[in-house]
Amino acid sequence: MTLSVRDLTVTYRNRPAIHGVEFEAPSGSVTGVIGPNGAGKSTILKAVMGLLRPDSGTIMIDGRPFEEMRRSVSYLPQRLALDWDYPAQVREVVAMGRYPHRRFGRRPSAADRMAVSDALKRVGLTELATRQIGELSGGQQQRMLLARALAQEASTLLLDEPFVGIDAATVALLTGLLIDLATDGACVVVVNHDLATTSTMCTYAVLLNQRVITQGPIDAVLTSDWLDQTYATRFVDLESSS
Repeated sequence: MTLSVRDLTVTYRNRPAIHGVEFEAPSGSVTGVIGPNGAGKSTILKAVMGLLRPDSGTIMIDGRPFEEMRRSVSYLPQRLALDWDYPAQVREVVAMGRYPHRRFGRRPSAADRMAVSDALKRVGLTELATRQIGELSGGQQQRMLLARALAQEASTLLLDEPFVGIDAATVALLTGLLIDLATDGACVVVVNHDLATTSTMCTYAVLLNQRVITQGPIDAVLTSDWLDQTYATRFVDLESSS
């Protein structure tokens, strides 16, 4: 699955957050979205998922409108944006990934239970399946969120800063799983501020500062010249400069 974003503009609190953003995240790759704070990285993912209403733009997956392909897309928001006091167990949250595969009102099938069990095993949370989600460490919480995506069997994964506040072992585990998913043909898009992790995990990158500065294979994009342009650029008034 290839995610294509065309002419995406989003206004937030009466100011442009991103303007005319265009990029492609190829299937079979991990695409990193990189840029300074306030560049609009998280805004792009939220607009793709319909959590923010864009002023303009089209979003396609394999040439089809996003709305037709939504069931195949999994979104992992920033961990700190979630309510960890919600009285749910780990396995219940992971099971939410099976909703796109179940008819309304139907009880979980054997296939659903197997998918949840396999996802928990892959992220190393089998023994914590009945733990309340607020009792997990930051790394365990992030593993659970990825397990939900694995249970969904999504072909496109959008992750917003998945490595913030987690331990090195979990970073290594998640990185390996994301690379494996891309190797199996998934389209993986990761908003990430850690350039070291990006350089080892991603095969493709989009450098962003309210507009796309450049995009392409990681070795061609993650250079000092392009990074200097990305982090030095400031668009004070995008509307007047367009």
